[in-house]
Amino acid sequence: MRLASFILVALTACAGKGAATPESTTATTTSPASSTPTVAGDPGTAATAASGAPPSGSANPPEASPPPEPMGSALPTDLGRKVPPFPLRAVSPDKVSTVAHGAVPVPEGLASKIDPAAPFFVWEQVLPPRVVLTFPKHMGLDLYIVLFDGEVSIKADDIAGKQKRLWPWNAARVPGLGAMVESKEPTRAIFVLVANTPGGTLGQAAAAAPKAGWTRRPAPVTSVELDKQPDLAWGGGAYHARLGFEDGSASLGSLMASKSAPVRQNVHEHEWEILAILSGDGTLVRTVGGREDATPIDAGTFVSIAPGVPHAYRPSGKSPLVAVQLFLPPGPEQRFKKLAGGAN
Repeated sequence: MRLASFILVALTACAGKGAATPESTTATTTSPASSTPTVAGDPGTAATAASGAPPSGSANPPEASPPPEPMGSALPTDLGRKVPPFPLRAVSPDKVSTVAHGAVPVPEGLASKIDPAAPFFVWEQVLPPRVVLTFPKHMGLDLYIVLFDGEVSIKADDIAGKQKRLWPWNAARVPGLGAMVESKEPTRAIFVLVANTPGGTLGQAAAAAPKAGWTRRPAPVTSVELDKQPDLAWGGGAYHARLGFEDGSASLGSLMASKSAPVRQNVHEHEWEILAILSGDGTLVRTVGGREDATPIDAGTFVSIAPGVPHAYRPSGKSPLVAVQLFLPPGPEQRFKKLAGGAN
């Protein structure tokens, strides 16, 4: 790919290692009578304008922007037919088993989209019933999978019980690839290949491909039920996160924000951020080279933000945000625990 070709966006706030904005996961709005930001993600009511005096000629003091409305904490289970196709998508042939090919193994038709300078590649995978997609062994790559519709089994001889079964909002991590993904029913899932060498790229992983096989998997295949992880809520219930994987080559979890919940500008200096937007409607504002770039985003959008790029999210007020979220390497997701605990 070049990820810039399909919308580079960012909308979740995080304060990972070296983050420049300590309160990065709180959201802000601006009072109509003042340029002073009001904090919507912090506990309590929105902040008032910096000056308590009313504007010249006004009989009333300025009103603070209201905090965003709360939303339910449960992850939606009806996304299968609601989410439009993602821009990078592989549809496996009906009842035909296939193998991911290439120095960076991906389904047919996706190889030309890979950016060798990036540390990851993300796409939507569609599997009809009773189809097997096989990934060959590759020591330099890890595979992350999150289902939002259907059912699959991840199979390999070295997996306990020979398989890991996944349903909607289940996720799996397959270090070193070397596994089969077999669908039990029509399935839609987010697949992410990650270069597992710190600071490494897909191009470097591809260069090592001829010698990338293994006799012992670098780490066990693991799975997690995201919908059963603790709900980390803040901003009066306007924001929710659930963490699945918090270590390894990437962290993975879910992120939700109500339809009126913005995310203030923040930056993570050392981590990439990836999101697959399953629901939402708003505008990403990125600051690149001192200039703001505003990009509309909605469901069926992949979000990618490089380290060091300031970014913010402005909701349209039409639909809540629901997203699968990864950080490479892990770290910024720990901010959600602090926010849920009442930290600013």
